[in-house]
Amino acid sequence: MRTAIYARVSTETQEKEHTIGSQLEALREYAVAHELQVVAEFTDEGYSGARLDRPALDRMRNLAEDHGFEVLLTYCSDRLARKFVLQALILDELERFGVKTIFLEGGAADDPLSKLMHQITGAVAEFERAKIAERYRRGRLYRARCGEFISASVPFGYRRVPRRDGVAAHAEIVESEASIVRHIFDAYVNRGLTVRQIAKRLTLDHVATPKRAKQWHGSVVAEMLRAEAYIGTCYYNRHQYLPVAGVLGQKHQRYQVSLRPREEWIPISVPPIIDLATFQAAASRVRENEIFSPRNSQVDRYLLRRLVCCGHCGSSLVGLTTGRPLQSYYRCHRRLKSFLKHECVQPGVRAAALDQLIWEEVSTRLQDPSLVLAAYQEHKTQRPQSVAAGTATEQDTRLNTQIKFALKEISRLLDAYQSGAIELAELQKRRQLVDAKLAMLEREKTLLAKAAAEQKKEADLQTSLTAFARVVTSSLQHVSFAEKQKLLRIVLDKVVIKNWRVEVHYNIPLPKPESKVSTQFNLRPVSRC
Repeated sequence: MRTAIYARVSTETQEKEHTIGSQLEALREYAVAHELQVVAEFTDEGYSGARLDRPALDRMRNLAEDHGFEVLLTYCSDRLARKFVLQALILDELERFGVKTIFLEGGAADDPLSKLMHQITGAVAEFERAKIAERYRRGRLYRARCGEFISASVPFGYRRVPRRDGVAAHAEIVESEASIVRHIFDAYVNRGLTVRQIAKRLTLDHVATPKRAKQWHGSVVAEMLRAEAYIGTCYYNRHQYLPVAGVLGQKHQRYQVSLRPREEWIPISVPPIIDLATFQAAASRVRENEIFSPRNSQVDRYLLRRLVCCGHCGSSLVGLTTGRPLQSYYRCHRRLKSFLKHECVQPGVRAAALDQLIWEEVSTRLQDPSLVLAAYQEHKTQRPQSVAAGTATEQDTRLNTQIKFALKEISRLLDAYQSGAIELAELQKRRQLVDAKLAMLEREKTLLAKAAAEQKKEADLQTSLTAFARVVTSSLQHVSFAEKQKLLRIVLDKVVIKNWRVEVHYNIPLPKPESKVSTQFNLRPVSRC
């Protein structure tokens, strides 16, 4: 009888250990012993039995449909498929094509008793496989919640220390890599280099990349600047993997990766490489670059890009060029979205007129040192007064004395308990009172330190205001468009447009101007757009 042989291994380890060769040898011996004529051999090496899209399996099924053989030899039922449903589908198909399936372990598939045994063992194997996978998943989640570093892959700058001697797996710093991480953050935050410039310099300096690639890429540097691991927190269970349909010729199951909700992430503590202030400064610059990136935008046309918002709906106004002749406008984002049920009523505003109006308003204010100083004084009177230097020193001395006394009181309570003068319940009660008092003193000391730091900051700011106004006055006459744009982003919080009324919101505490209407500029569009 014409016979086909099918063999499969699912892992590269099995493939290297030649287990598929042992299957083929046993199947050939069976064919010779039972005088079966082998007309074709099909082998899937490195393919999972949980999938049907296997090249050799598809060729075998096509040949069976063409009646190319009458008997199929395979080592056992799970070589055809791991899942019982898939096994039943293949066996039913082969039976319709008149093919008898024989398993070396289990006998012929058409024997009633063997068929029952295959069904039972297939269902049990599938259940055990699902149960083991679920236990493995829950076990890893439990270990992660206990603080163990589960993932085999670690961020650049760390290495994973596996479990040993009763110590859970954890991450430790690799100083040679950590110094590169610190260099990247320093170049980005303190020296103002861009992500691409950092990647280029690291490549030219022949610095080893995280995955031993030939060169550094900007995406790798950008990902490192956002990694919270460098301030001491890694996350497990961040992603979920959903299987997708495979492509013929691919050995392994492909998955679609997506982020889980943040509340499902499991934080795991690791040693920090970067201090929190540096990380926050880098994150702030990353957000600013994302907002004001010139990619795909006409930056030479819109001075107030990303600074103008609508007074009706609160949406941002975006730059738009339209009309004949071409004119540039700021248009409400919701007005441009015609599919919205309620589009905004704010009309477009001429970009050139609004840019010039805001620039003259801001430059006039910044060129007047007395105006800036008066604004600062007004802002200062509205804030709670800082503690005087002498009073702060006295309060700090008093708090230190009280803290020392509270610590001494705790020591005395412990001595009294050890000597048997007081009972455990009395010790716990009195210790709670002392701990509460100590916590209150520590909070007062922290607040006092913050007040002193704020006072020093205000003094430094007041000293620099006059110098700032002098520098601005001398330089505003010869600034480029890009420098104007950068200065406005520093000084302005936002510009609110409602109908034809313009409200300017500053980041610096300038006094509110008198309400007035400017007739110097025509903000209305000449033609409808």
